[in-house]
Amino acid sequence: MSRGRGKSQEKRQLIVKAASELFVEQGYSNTSMDTIAREAGVSKQTLYSHFGGKEQLFTAAIDSKCDEYQLDSTHRQDIPDCRHYLEDFAIHFARLLVSEEAIGIYRVCASEAGRSNVGKLFWEAGPAKIRSGLIDYLQSQVEAGVLHIEDTELAATQLTAMLHSKYHSRALYGVDESVTQEDLQYYARSCVDLFLRGYQATSPG
Repeated sequence: MSRGRGKSQEKRQLIVKAASELFVEQGYSNTSMDTIAREAGVSKQTLYSHFGGKEQLFTAAIDSKCDEYQLDSTHRQDIPDCRHYLEDFAIHFARLLVSEEAIGIYRVCASEAGRSNVGKLFWEAGPAKIRSGLIDYLQSQVEAGVLHIEDTELAATQLTAMLHSKYHSRALYGVDESVTQEDLQYYARSCVDLFLRGYQATSPG
């Protein structure tokens, strides 16, 4: 049973990887379940046994990428300090935004606008889920007296918007510019610093 579950999970990962690459290379509408099954090296029956359809597979691909970049709050549950927590989130988020996969998916969503449900699927599986986790964390810090925020949803929007830097924009528009991990870390930390200047609670007196 254990070996069976392991093999099943391995096939699922192969399918998600193949689908992610094909969605970026060929676009959502041009990628068929037959092509995904062939690229993943599985039968179409196996493909449908793991995923009910192409929409579910697209959602799984987005989930997988967010998990790879550790954007789920569970990855930071052992970080007690608010600044370090937000810096860790910001750095991982900034890295995701300039990754080839993320840029490819942004372009897929733009090309599918008005033709399919892809934009909504992407928003719900990616940005909305990331924002929800961030909002929950900010609210916990407000309740702990660490932050003073009247509207945590607005604050989450402000932080994530700041992290969509020039590096993301230039990559999205196909403007060549090399960006180092040091560049991204510096920028992400500067965003958190500015964020905390506005929302960090001040001690009485």
